[in-house]
Amino acid sequence: MTDMKERVQKRIKTLLKPKTWIAAAIVVLTVAAGVVFVLSLRRPIAKYNADRDDAKQVYFTHLALAADSNRILFETGSLPDGYNDSGEALQSVSYAYATVLEVLADDSHADAQTENVRVGSQKLLIEITTGEFKGRRLEIMNYMSKLFDKHAEKGTSLLVYLLATRTSAADDSPALSVSVMNYNRQWLLFGLVAIFLLVTILVGGKVGFRSILGLGLTLAAVVFILVPALLRGYLAIPLTLILCVLVTVDCFLLLDGLSRKTLSAILGTVAGFSVACLFAMAASKIAHLDGLEYNVAETDTLIQAKFQGTRINIRGLFVSGIIVSSLGAVMDVAMSISSSINELKTVNSGMGFSALFKSGMRIGRDAVGTMTNTLILAFTGGALVNLLLIKYYNWDMKAILSGDYITHEVITGVSGSIGLILAVPLTALIAAALCGRMQPLPDVDHPVAQRSTKQKQKQSR
Repeated sequence: MTDMKERVQKRIKTLLKPKTWIAAAIVVLTVAAGVVFVLSLRRPIAKYNADRDDAKQVYFTHLALAADSNRILFETGSLPDGYNDSGEALQSVSYAYATVLEVLADDSHADAQTENVRVGSQKLLIEITTGEFKGRRLEIMNYMSKLFDKHAEKGTSLLVYLLATRTSAADDSPALSVSVMNYNRQWLLFGLVAIFLLVTILVGGKVGFRSILGLGLTLAAVVFILVPALLRGYLAIPLTLILCVLVTVDCFLLLDGLSRKTLSAILGTVAGFSVACLFAMAASKIAHLDGLEYNVAETDTLIQAKFQGTRINIRGLFVSGIIVSSLGAVMDVAMSISSSINELKTVNSGMGFSALFKSGMRIGRDAVGTMTNTLILAFTGGALVNLLLIKYYNWDMKAILSGDYITHEVITGVSGSIGLILAVPLTALIAAALCGRMQPLPDVDHPVAQRSTKQKQKQSR
């Protein structure tokens, strides 16, 4: 009972500290500023669209025509009565989940030449389980090929694409053209995320919970701020840098509150990804790369969107992606070094700037080896299929070294690694300067300080 009372009193004292309130105020203000910015992004994406739904309607109309072409190819071209290909309101498109009630016919077989991928077709009886047509049962064909092998069994949950064609605006039973798009994986994804959150909280405790909050803020910043802002014409590199600074501040304040250690980690992280940004900009400039050549299909889609009125600035996306991808690793190294230097100063108050800096560098060198491998191997793993194709076709080495793809990958990996490496001395320098001014055992909640206090109390008795 006494221990519980002491813990409660300790928690109250912590909450009443000015530093706790300052840290909370900073987090709340940055989140509020982000919400205001998100609300300001409600204007249409494309300047030629009176409403954002115009662009959506154009996209879905093209998607519907593509689905119809596929159906005509495999189903001898039969179209529902009243079909209208003008993209007007008589047609509507949507996605829904459906369950296979029965496999009526199965003409598929395993193709040994493509590692037993199932090819052929199935006739399925399905029931739509979500959306406007929930409960409706349909017989559909599921065509499988070497690149599309969504083989279904009784009870399989599928994602289907629905093209509804009405004979009139008052038609309550439109003709449906249904195509199998994929398996229903939503519950798998939810389960994996739930396991991740549970393991993080069980192992990390309160720190793990705070890290989840920080991760949530980071993802929200990317999804609700960065991506919509880029589609509305904001410059990619300045916006990404500002957003990464705010995310770094919020994450570290949530993890460890306001302290010299946190400030050192924040400054070291900002310095690290800023170096990565500058190096990537310089390297891409010298290599005559602007991001337009990296992925032809995706870039071509963005260019078409730009011609249709979207304000997106494509050239800065390459460097912006490098900043975001290197942020997590740089944060990890910066906090490790800052925390280590703070701990050294706490347990040995006699250590000065020089000793703390040298210790931080020794700790940082150990971290650099593994973290650099992590970054480089992450990019290499993402490029594994392309590396196999390069080897298979036996490309000339000169073409490989001067090609856009390899050059982009090298710049990405090297830029992130250099930012990570230089974050070590920069963080060690900042942390040694800030923590070197600490008074002996300033944190009464620190285990060493608690042991020292208990020893003094015993001696006085």
